[in-house]
Amino acid sequence: MENPTINQMLNEADEKLFWAEDEFNKPAADIVGMCVCLNVKDVMNNYLKAFVSAKKLPPIEHPSLNDLLDECIDFDKDFKKIDLNLFMCKSEIIENNSKYCMSHEKTKECLEVARMTRDMVMNKIAS
Repeated sequence: MENPTINQMLNEADEKLFWAEDEFNKPAADIVGMCVCLNVKDVMNNYLKAFVSAKKLPPIEHPSLNDLLDECIDFDKDFKKIDLNLFMCKSEIIENNSKYCMSHEKTKECLEVARMTRDMVMNKIAS
């Protein structure tokens, strides 16, 4: 990828994903679930925005994860494999009305979706 903006989005997403994985791999008592959850949401946002930018799709002002995914699906039906329902947590609400989950299993599932999204976006941008 030769576009510095897209490279920056991908690099930031990778850094946050690796941080979230490191945090998740700590002993269960030491994991800060909210941090993992919020970082994974940012990761997903960056990967999907990078794909939208790389494919020169019309930008969306203040897009949600659902908006970004819908735009990706409109361009490439393979993105239907990504299930954002995992990211619509119901357990806790923080100050800005964002929801996050503390469940170890739920956090693990979200990390798996983020990894899958990373692989899909990287493969599709490269092709």
